[in-house]
Amino acid sequence: MENQPKPTPAQQLGHASVTDTTAAYGSPLTPEIVSAILRDPESRLYPSRITVFCDDCGTDVTNECMVSREQTSAERLEVARVHMRAKGWQCDQAGDFCPAHRRAASAEPTSCAKCRTAFDPTDGRFDGRARHAQTPYCRHCIDRCHESTDAFHMCVICR
Repeated sequence: MENQPKPTPAQQLGHASVTDTTAAYGSPLTPEIVSAILRDPESRLYPSRITVFCDDCGTDVTNECMVSREQTSAERLEVARVHMRAKGWQCDQAGDFCPAHRRAASAEPTSCAKCRTAFDPTDGRFDGRARHAQTPYCRHCIDRCHESTDAFHMCVICR
């Protein structure tokens, strides 16, 4: 028997992605649609209140979203974020920002976020001042991380 990839929770619900789920049920869900989903014995979805906070001002917006037990916490948050993006919020890797605090597209960093030294792309040393991969840190600062095996090790270069 072939090893087939495990379907994602969205695929188990019959949708390829969060976007497909939103497209299938609308955004936001009307009470009639929620009632129909809840009465459907085949549906794994249930309503859940999910709150998204603006990382700058703390503004919070709570939405009723249809989620399933198979979805991870991150996938459930993404369902709420889809609704927030439709309302003009910026929800991405940088964080969640209300329309008043949206971020401009961030440019590539020119200096290390830890030591504030300008990146030197010509410095090829393992502990040099060139940027380490796609991180906002230079190789010198990354090299200074203790990489502890301690369970309580918390980094942004060992604070």
